[in-house]
Amino acid sequence: MGTRLLQRVISPLILLFCIAAPILLQAQSKNNPNDQLGKQLKKADQLYSSYKLVEASKAYQEILALDPANFHAAYMMADICTRMEDHREAVRWYKDAININPDANDTAYLKQGIAYKRIGNYMKAKESFLMFQRKHENKEDEYFNRATREIKGCDYAEEQIALNQKPMYRIDTVSFNSVSVDMFPSILDQRQEDKYMVFTSHRLPEGKVSGKNQYEGIGDGYSDLYMVVIENDSTFSAPVNMGPPINTPYNDGNSTFTSDGLTMYYSAPVKTGKGGAEQSLFESKYDFGRKQWGKPLDMKGINGKQLVVVNSKGKTKELPSWDAHPCISGDGMTMVFTSNRDGGQGGKDIWMTKRSGSAWTAPVNLGSKVNTPFNETSPYLNEDGTKLFFASEGHVGFGGMDIYMSTMDGNGEFGEPQNMGSPINSSYNDYAAIFTNNDSTVYFTSDRSGGKGRSDIYWGKYNVYAIGSQTVSIQGVIVDKANKQPVPFAIATLFELQEDGTLTEITKYETDNSARYNFPLEPNKNYKILANSREYLANEISVSTNGLFPPPCRGCDPMVKRLERNIDIEIEPIEIMSDPIVLQNIYYDYDKYYIRDDAAIELNKLVTLLKKNPHITIQLGSHTDTNGSEEYNKTLSENRAQACVKYLIDQGIAADRLTWFGFGESMPIYAPEKNDFEEQTNRRTEFRITSMDYKGTVTPPMNMPIPTPVPAPKK
Repeated sequence: MGTRLLQRVISPLILLFCIAAPILLQAQSKNNPNDQLGKQLKKADQLYSSYKLVEASKAYQEILALDPANFHAAYMMADICTRMEDHREAVRWYKDAININPDANDTAYLKQGIAYKRIGNYMKAKESFLMFQRKHENKEDEYFNRATREIKGCDYAEEQIALNQKPMYRIDTVSFNSVSVDMFPSILDQRQEDKYMVFTSHRLPEGKVSGKNQYEGIGDGYSDLYMVVIENDSTFSAPVNMGPPINTPYNDGNSTFTSDGLTMYYSAPVKTGKGGAEQSLFESKYDFGRKQWGKPLDMKGINGKQLVVVNSKGKTKELPSWDAHPCISGDGMTMVFTSNRDGGQGGKDIWMTKRSGSAWTAPVNLGSKVNTPFNETSPYLNEDGTKLFFASEGHVGFGGMDIYMSTMDGNGEFGEPQNMGSPINSSYNDYAAIFTNNDSTVYFTSDRSGGKGRSDIYWGKYNVYAIGSQTVSIQGVIVDKANKQPVPFAIATLFELQEDGTLTEITKYETDNSARYNFPLEPNKNYKILANSREYLANEISVSTNGLFPPPCRGCDPMVKRLERNIDIEIEPIEIMSDPIVLQNIYYDYDKYYIRDDAAIELNKLVTLLKKNPHITIQLGSHTDTNGSEEYNKTLSENRAQACVKYLIDQGIAADRLTWFGFGESMPIYAPEKNDFEEQTNRRTEFRITSMDYKGTVTPPMNMPIPTPVPAPKK
């Protein structure tokens, strides 16, 4: 009875990550009460339980330094990385734990599979899930079923990538994201010219570097509601904290507004005893006279209860349920929200209530078509209330939470959910979607890579391929030049080429697992598209729409002409300290080290490469022919290398991105030299990429000193 009740009231996902092998530790501590390592493990676990994740991470790593074969410490490091959304590191730590003891805890394979799926490695994820199922004894429990569902999700994601479909939306981040968590956008329109967006953020007040609260382990503050003015779909004013009485010293959640903008429903904390708190729904009305929101009122008719197990003996207690994520319909008569109250399908579910006079009807669970034994959150009703958008980790999807759409049937019930697809969904958590302008504009939250903070708000515009006007679109896949495979999460940047030859950046497109980009273009313009990704060299293509559309004429077909182009962009993997790349035509006259005109042309190409790839550093190496003494040629090659470095610095390349070395005559291409051509070929300059982690941004002054030489690696 106690176990079944616990599984009902605790989210399966939370339950999964709360069973993290403390049994091992308890046995060890009881058997060795005076053991120093046992004490350190106990302290580390206490830090973890208190959500002081950074401190706990340091404590576990100190334990591993003393005892590299400590399964529990490695396992907990993986869980910390998972909770902090660093899934690549989580994969590494789960690997370490499994290597230490493959049979210590079979959930390590399940969690490793989830981490692999979150970074889009679906093949490895399936291998981990299948290994878990082979090792897990209970073939009917929620964990085995979770692995089965995750395998289906991997198959679905791979099928979607293979289909190579045109993306329905193009997306980008909004301008007001912070380095903390920003989420849950909602639209407020007070029947004025200005339109507003309200969102939830864990950002810290200006000047503060950490928050003293339940998030102190990762530095975030309590969440507040903020407001921005919507200048256009993707441009916003600076955020303004909504202040009291809406915001409190604790976590204040997401909001929804009636169509007149005068009534707000949102979530805020209520105490549950002994320092605990849950979210409940509140109502506030706008006071035009005082120009502020009125005192929030607890929506007691909607807020629910849950029966919670409070001790190891199975004792239960009725406490407030977790009620949040409200969304009011356009006519103000229907509200959907998220709750973990009793009577649901499991985890957090979506519930619905109807207005009845000045009150609300008893909330009704939306049932098993929408809800699953896992978490469903952040529901949103479109303008006419016929479509329900929500996030789920229980339906088959790309990974983490995906956004789904369910359409109301003739009986007033919502049907089978449809995955909203890429690029709205990714292998990461995607949730809290709202749709405006007849569903052509979307705002949503995601913790995918490439954003500004741990979670960011994104905007998306529906891609019109052939609807009533002259349209041009360019799309394609960013692929690895070596194996022609997609490069997930690459960045495509669109530039317009001006008449004077300068480039103006238009927008960026962060791809998902499919590596597909898409840009709508305007007629009679010239563009460049730059593709880039970490560990790859950038590459660009040129596109022109000049002359694509003839002028309108009498009797022309009224149907609109359009153009779609599909161009894949190849990018080359960076190989650190690989064989040197010869700068063609960087040759020198006999006994000279000045930069010749033909050499400057080639060096300008290197300048362009460095500017396109601002995260790489290089080493330049110069060589001489074998004429003259070895000592003389060594000095001459150093002068030649310095001349190249100075040229690059003068073109605006930061000096700390450049190292150099003079090889003298020690590494000739031709030996012995038989003619003038071979001698000049030996008088060359090459470069190697030395790192991909450069983070400097300051352009050096023209008189920046030449860096000191750094020897090249020995072959």
